[in-house]
Amino acid sequence: MLKISYKILLFIALLAMSQLFQGCATRGEIKRFQQQVEYLTEANAEQQRQLSRIDSMLTAQQEFLHQLSANQQYNMEQLQAEMQIIENIFKESGYKVSELTQKIENIRQEMATAQPQTQDSTDTVSSEPEVTINPKQLFETASLDYNKGKFELSKMEFEQFLSLFPRSALADDAQYSIAECLFALGKYNEAKAQYLELQKKFPSSPLVPDALFKAASSSLKMDDIKSARILLKEIVEKYPQSDVAPRAEEKLKKIEE
Repeated sequence: MLKISYKILLFIALLAMSQLFQGCATRGEIKRFQQQVEYLTEANAEQQRQLSRIDSMLTAQQEFLHQLSANQQYNMEQLQAEMQIIENIFKESGYKVSELTQKIENIRQEMATAQPQTQDSTDTVSSEPEVTINPKQLFETASLDYNKGKFELSKMEFEQFLSLFPRSALADDAQYSIAECLFALGKYNEAKAQYLELQKKFPSSPLVPDALFKAASSSLKMDDIKSARILLKEIVEKYPQSDVAPRAEEKLKKIEE
């Protein structure tokens, strides 16, 4: 329906009035004329309201498309992070992940294809937000999950931290925490390997004596007395001033009794 302008309504009204006065219109004719003017006025107002609603709907649709385009990169990054966690779980369980990796690639391609290709000339293309991971927040989340007893999840989060921030000041803490998670899960052989990995990757870390002590404890859990003795002696000889040195000496005495 076409919008009826105020000027057209005024012209119709004046024309009708001139005809009425020229013909000495009756009261009934004047009343009908007034009703017609009121009808046209209301019809015009209703059309304007409809056009306003349509305009609002188009604006909302346009904003939605802008938001979809702006958030697409974020959704892709979030999906990749979640799928990475799933991959890690499968790897821990010994499953092959080639099919899962292919599915991730397929999803990435589908999302790229679904992205709107063109925008109206009046639209402003907004830059997509870059998604960054806060290392401190990730470390704190992993620590919180450990304290809650979610050792498997915590281990994967610490592994993710090390993968993303290998040179962080908290990297040695993350390595130690991975070993702690494995120890808590009763995977003593894996835990021992991760404790010793800390000494290999971060030889100057203040956590090395503690890691050696826990590696010795892991050996004792597996009844590997010989390995435990070697590790405990290393603590006493190389790190005599460490907090765990007295405990290492005490354990050595018990082993040799």
